[in-house]
Amino acid sequence: MSDYTILRASEAPDYTGDAPGAFYGYGRPLGAGQLSINVRGLEPGMAHVPPGTDPAWGHSHETIEEIYFVLEGELTIKLGDDVLTLGPRDAVRIPPETPRAVRNDSAARAALLMASVRVEDPRVESHAHENFWP
Repeated sequence: MSDYTILRASEAPDYTGDAPGAFYGYGRPLGAGQLSINVRGLEPGMAHVPPGTDPAWGHSHETIEEIYFVLEGELTIKLGDDVLTLGPRDAVRIPPETPRAVRNDSAARAALLMASVRVEDPRVESHAHENFWP
């Protein structure tokens, strides 16, 4: 017998609360012990930051390597001092210590898949970088 878990899109928890956009978690609800998969929906003009956080902030991690994969739309990403534009099915691997930030500068909705190793508390692993965007 096979051992697997299915999580339907309609069942994925949205961690954004009352904030615009969406931040869907998949790894924990699926019971993943090693992987973290999240999908971030960004409305036009939105930055990928926790609700109520300054949209000029960026972040880095202690040990979490991430892959960002654009599912739809176009996103502006800042990695260290470099600012790039990513479109559908573009991906970037980001080492832990690299400061990063993503925002939707386009006029259309965009969605980003984020993949990494699973950690118990990603907030402990994360470091804010104030005034990261100019």
